[in-house]
Amino acid sequence: MKIMHRILSTVLAIILAFSVAEAFLDEKTQQMVNGICKQTTDTKFCSSVLLKNLNTLPASNKDIMNVTVSAAERFAANTYFFISTLLRNAGDERPDLQACAEAYAIVNSAFTNAVSFFKQAYYSKIVKIEKKVSTAVDICKTDFTVPGYKINPLVERNRQTKILVSMEKIVSHMVSS
Repeated sequence: MKIMHRILSTVLAIILAFSVAEAFLDEKTQQMVNGICKQTTDTKFCSSVLLKNLNTLPASNKDIMNVTVSAAERFAANTYFFISTLLRNAGDERPDLQACAEAYAIVNSAFTNAVSFFKQAYYSKIVKIEKKVSTAVDICKTDFTVPGYKINPLVERNRQTKILVSMEKIVSHMVSS
């Protein structure tokens, strides 16, 4: 029993040490994150995306770009899956949810292309997906009720998608200049 307690205590100490280490960025990276996020409509969301996913410190512009395009791609795929799940039990809101599913298929494809452009170092092409994503998100209207939710959850998903697009645009300008 004492051995299990020691092992568990050691594991928890290691996890805590890594968590504390991740919470602090070097000054240069923190300034870059602050500079990017203050240009968005939600600095807290932007910072959380970057801080949660930055593994290389100090981070370069390319590291931050990689985190941004990867997070956007994951978010779009998760949102598409979420909408598909809602569609399974849809009633009167089915046409609206179907429009959102089609919109997020476009968003997902655009963000997947952004990852591909990043890997090929075509940073200027990443900026060009902004209009495509923004147009697609605007197709996903949120003025309908989703059973089981007081507030349509796609309102927040659309808002966060727009922030991710603006983050990609900001960071791709930094990388390409």
